[in-house]
Amino acid sequence: MPSPIRKKLIHRLNTRMSDKLYLRPCDTGAVNDTLYVVRADTVNLFLYRVGDAFIAFDAGYRPSVIRAELDKLGIDPNTVTHVFLSHADIDHTQGLGVFKNAKIYLSHAEEPMITGVRNIRRAVRSPRIRRGYTLLREGDVVEVGDARIRAIETPGHTPGSMAYHVDEQHLFMGDTCKLSDGKVFVGRHYTMDYEQQKQSVRKVARLDNVRCVFTAHCGYTDDLDTAFADWR
Repeated sequence: MPSPIRKKLIHRLNTRMSDKLYLRPCDTGAVNDTLYVVRADTVNLFLYRVGDAFIAFDAGYRPSVIRAELDKLGIDPNTVTHVFLSHADIDHTQGLGVFKNAKIYLSHAEEPMITGVRNIRRAVRSPRIRRGYTLLREGDVVEVGDARIRAIETPGHTPGSMAYHVDEQHLFMGDTCKLSDGKVFVGRHYTMDYEQQKQSVRKVARLDNVRCVFTAHCGYTDDLDTAFADWR
């Protein structure tokens, strides 16, 4: 009979293995005429075209991989003018150096993750950001050309996780949720507050004017009824 400690370790290992099975990022390519997905190892970042420039949602992992994938798309990283970070884990921020001309945005509640003030022993390492950035709060709107990006606080995975609602259509969720068979679920792996994360998913499930939901590790869907059926 396994001891309580052994049972806990087995459960934790099984949970991590289960969550890792759902790390299924999309291959690099065009979503439509204005939106592109870039595969950076086990994570996706997304590029939204505004005129002759691009907005990035997350910065990805492994700079050399990102540059190679951008080259496939014929996109110059110097044309990326803004990067909106869903949170500060290394697989979402390591690629910032690729986008040298971009302004950086992240949640005010996430800043302690990159300054070392908050205990992050349960999270993936969050490296410091070595250049200026702008902090956002719930409901803040950033206008980039004709595009409007509204910040939505979605704590749970990390304290300052943030989703971005773009032009009242696209919702970029980072690691706030994953997708399996078109349905949203919340993984425990590396999640700092599982119950709070579930509340954040219920919050975004009630949003109006969302046509497509994009996740960092499990692709995207435009079937919102199916995706959020268990959360509304």
